[in-house]
Amino acid sequence: MTFTKSLIIMNKLKYALECFQAQPGTFCSRMRRWPINGDNYPVRAIANQGGRRPNRNTHHARTAADGFVLPLTLWIIALMGLAVAAINTWVSTAVENARALKLKVNDELVMANFTNELVFDLGSRAKSYRGLELGSVLDDDETQPSEITDMMAPTKETTLPVSFDGRPYIMESDPDYVIQLYDARGMLNLNSVQTSTLQRFLDGFGVSQALRDELPDTLTDWIDEDDLVGVAGAEKTDYERLSRHPPSNAKLVTPLEAQSILGWDQVPAMWDADMQTPLFTTCTASGLNPNTAPEATLMSFFPGMTKENAALVMAARAKKPFQSIAEFTSVAGVLVPTDAFFMTLVPGECVVVDLTNRDTNQRIRFSLTLVRLLQGQPWQVDYAFHIPSRYRQKIDGIDTKDTFPTPETINSGDQGSQGPPGLQ
Repeated sequence: MTFTKSLIIMNKLKYALECFQAQPGTFCSRMRRWPINGDNYPVRAIANQGGRRPNRNTHHARTAADGFVLPLTLWIIALMGLAVAAINTWVSTAVENARALKLKVNDELVMANFTNELVFDLGSRAKSYRGLELGSVLDDDETQPSEITDMMAPTKETTLPVSFDGRPYIMESDPDYVIQLYDARGMLNLNSVQTSTLQRFLDGFGVSQALRDELPDTLTDWIDEDDLVGVAGAEKTDYERLSRHPPSNAKLVTPLEAQSILGWDQVPAMWDADMQTPLFTTCTASGLNPNTAPEATLMSFFPGMTKENAALVMAARAKKPFQSIAEFTSVAGVLVPTDAFFMTLVPGECVVVDLTNRDTNQRIRFSLTLVRLLQGQPWQVDYAFHIPSRYRQKIDGIDTKDTFPTPETINSGDQGSQGPPGLQ
């Protein structure tokens, strides 16, 4: 296409826009008389329009063209602005997602490192009524226990005890994180809890009598291997009728699995409390440790215990953990079950850990169990999950002396020797 033809076409397009702006919806008949090839078009007139008498519609057409180009330009600028804003939003979202993923990966890496540290400590240091003894022995004299239940609570104390009642400790290996240890013996084990104990526990959260009768049966039907329905229970057909996942007919893997059981999702206050401080466990744990049990657990295991008595127990053990069952009963004012091995004052082999990032308040909860008979790996992580963001809370007022030491610090000369290590 020659330059002349291109010039003609461009002028035709310009005229069409001017005509449309001046008389919207009309067709310019003059366009029919413009040849495409340019042989009969007065090109010289295009270059010398200043020497010709202008058409009476020229001023109006130019004014209309100017009025058309300005809105078009503004629309183009607006669209470009929207595109830039969309791209900026996409980039910001991508950066935020990358940042969140980085924090999540870093939290999980710290969890893996602390797991190794905790496994080493649990496998090489002794446990007592105070928790995990990580320091040097204060007194080598041993006293004989006065009761058979006290045999499970060694009286040997060290310079550095670590409690299993949920008090916060700053990680020496990474001060940006705080860990809280919870003894599984102080929690309600959903895989083995008795009906009467569970009903008293539910009563503490204001659950109705009808629901208190239902939840133990639906829990049993979820765990047992048969399809027999309890009095107030539910089996596969009941779940299918409600378009819900049927029972697993196996022990719960995590406490959160219980929310899939019929009726168990109707007590939000109970689950909110569990997210703040772990109340349930599903690991293999036996007995009750009054030195680590929260108030709700104490009131559920001991019939007749009031909130006032439970508060006295919590205050007394905060000063010094109970060294004997007799000390506990004198403060609690309740009778202890006749089973000699029902109670113990020493943490068990399963511990629930809350790992909190001090900067973001993000929290990971995981359950760690030592399995001494397993040769390849004598420990296992039962479950691990991130605590939902709505339950995040800042941990303030931590004493810098409350530090969970690294294995290097424990084995240094400052800590000294504690004697024969081992699991209690």
